[in-house]
Amino acid sequence: MSPLPSSPPVDPGSAGPRRRERARRGPDAAAGCVLVLLELTALAVILLAWPFLDHFELDPQAPRKPFTLWRYLPAVAVLGGLVLVAAVLAARARAVVTAVSQTAMGVLIAAVLLGGTALQRHEDERGRPVPAPTGGFSGCRSGGDSDECPGG
Repeated sequence: MSPLPSSPPVDPGSAGPRRRERARRGPDAAAGCVLVLLELTALAVILLAWPFLDHFELDPQAPRKPFTLWRYLPAVAVLGGLVLVAAVLAARARAVVTAVSQTAMGVLIAAVLLGGTALQRHEDERGRPVPAPTGGFSGCRSGGDSDECPGG
């Protein structure tokens, strides 16, 4: 009988570090994906479910509370802070995929925070009454008698 063919001997130094690097990428990518899914879920709960439950009322006679984002934006800011901490920890652990995904989530959360702040400020400005004119303006339309002037 002839001996079975065998593969050539593997040099232990040739594929070692690369193989370990690829082996570490799997858990790194899995951790990055899981964290992104958890953060997107938390963002949806903060911006969709919480306001819905906060303003859900079955009684039509109940007084309606005005909707304002100011109540929910601090929770978004806390979530953004947690994402930044996760990004720093991932970078220190050399988990490149997780660090990049957490940085991208941080940018997304910062955009949501800035956009929500701008939107709420715009809504607050729209709700204010227009200031009445002051000084030097009589309010008379044609300059005729005082019947056309307010208060006169």
